[in-house]
Amino acid sequence: MTFLSSILLLEMLILGSGKMRVDNALINEIRNKVDIVEVISSYIPLTMRGKNYFGVCPFHDDHAPSMSVSKEKQIYTCFSCGATGNVFKFLQDFEHISFLDAVKKCADMSGIALDLKPTETQVSSKYKTLYDIYDVSLKFYQNNINSSIGKKAKEYLYNRNLTDKEIKEFAIGLSLNEYDMLVKLLQQKKYSDKDILKSGLANANDDGLYDIYRERIMFPLHDPSGRVIGYNGRAYQGDMTNKYVNSKETDIFKKRDYLYNYHRAKEEARNKKEVIIMEGPMDVIRAYTIGVTNVVATLGTAFGSSQSNLIRRLSTNVILCFDGDAAGLKATKLAIGELEKVGINPKIVRLPGGNDPDEFILKNGRDAFLSELKKAIDVMEFKASLLKEEMNLSTNDGMAKYINMMIKEINAIDDDILKEVTISRLVKETGVDKEVILKSIKTSEIPIMIKPKTIPRKNRRYNESVLGLLYFMLHDEEAIKEYSKSAIYIPDKEYRLLAFEIEAFYNKYGYIDTADLLTEIHDDEEVVKTIGLIMNMDSSSFNKEALTDYLNNIREYQKQEEINKYQERLKMTNTYEQKLELGNKIIADKIRSEKND
Repeated sequence: MTFLSSILLLEMLILGSGKMRVDNALINEIRNKVDIVEVISSYIPLTMRGKNYFGVCPFHDDHAPSMSVSKEKQIYTCFSCGATGNVFKFLQDFEHISFLDAVKKCADMSGIALDLKPTETQVSSKYKTLYDIYDVSLKFYQNNINSSIGKKAKEYLYNRNLTDKEIKEFAIGLSLNEYDMLVKLLQQKKYSDKDILKSGLANANDDGLYDIYRERIMFPLHDPSGRVIGYNGRAYQGDMTNKYVNSKETDIFKKRDYLYNYHRAKEEARNKKEVIIMEGPMDVIRAYTIGVTNVVATLGTAFGSSQSNLIRRLSTNVILCFDGDAAGLKATKLAIGELEKVGINPKIVRLPGGNDPDEFILKNGRDAFLSELKKAIDVMEFKASLLKEEMNLSTNDGMAKYINMMIKEINAIDDDILKEVTISRLVKETGVDKEVILKSIKTSEIPIMIKPKTIPRKNRRYNESVLGLLYFMLHDEEAIKEYSKSAIYIPDKEYRLLAFEIEAFYNKYGYIDTADLLTEIHDDEEVVKTIGLIMNMDSSSFNKEALTDYLNNIREYQKQEEINKYQERLKMTNTYEQKLELGNKIIADKIRSEKND
């Protein structure tokens, strides 16, 4: 190992890269058995454009297709947010699962047997204590409802036409009418009062900690990977002020970031290429009793951008089926706005009689509900129905207002097909000539532009050289060998560490492949991000003359940086002897640089 390599290795150890090494040969065999394009296209739509495939990036609030997926290189990169990786990284971030779980998922796809030991699948988390507290609380609540003290709660659920099967499947529990029963249990299990309070399951007063949830039926809330992170507690007897109470927001639970039943519904929603959104846990559970399992629920009427992005990961075919009352209508409008921001034009079901899905299914049955789903209307039809309710279309003034309001809505439509359908519908229902309506509609096409990630500029020639060098190193073994022989020092840490990783990978395996390298460094986000920056470059194929120029430019920049440091120190130095010493060093460096040139 060279002196420079030793320094870089020491730097890596100091930075604490902490990589977990497993059997890379088997992992790379698994990766090679699956096609990243096929895997990603099963989650988001991809369109071929030239050699690569493009889709709307699911890792930021994206509207244009800015994610590029390379079939040849078996990697993806987003030109907008910089998300980069191979098939394992995509599954990790999309499914919110660990690296080894992503490997296991690909192994299952490829038919390769992979036996992971329990210790290997454990995911470390700074919030492990909170997850553990919720596991304890879940068992506690479930035990309550299944004991003699849960008899009344179970009778309530039976009267709501739920069976023991649904109670068990959805892990429904019960909080008791006791002051601090859960708190005492958690304290007995040696959880600190600080962590119990952080969990959001308890409050504190002068007498100590006490349970927040009392005498409520508990519907557990899960994150996308299935971990319990909160509760929706429902009053079932007496006159409680709040019918439903959601968990307080904590480090692991943000109300607008999650959807009830998402972890259970995601596979079915992807298989059916459709997801149904409802308002509450009872609506979802009722839908399950009639075999409708591609269904999730908002937590109350809250619906934000995080939830929209979760939905988009399942499908762009979305049906909103909220309660038929005023609150449900308000929630529907809010959800439409949020979904449109992420490029989804949902369909809407307005159940007759102001019913919620739970009530409607109980009263009318499975076939009637499925019929309502089939009659779901598009966003513009929904907006038109609301405008018709507000205006008197039997008068000329009312009709004119309605048409003008619809034209305003049409102008905001991005989908050309939906725009044309809405115009045709408006012409048909109002009898106004199509040309008249078209004249009132503004037509403006906004070209889709994908902006490459901005490369920071210190010294243009240096930046271009170091990025060019790294690009060559990711694509050609000869570039790695030349870099190793040059013994140059790259001043920027992020570039230096990537060069080190490429060199280390080549020395270990005898070849270079970006997708395999990403597997090797999957837990080093800084280096992965730098690879994304490099892969977004539009660079030429490897040639030795360009590589030599790159190495010389980096060496020259390095020397100039050293001279600049001496000059800065010279400005800060007061004694004659120190100034003379530094001045001599500057001259010596310049002479050395000129000789090398």
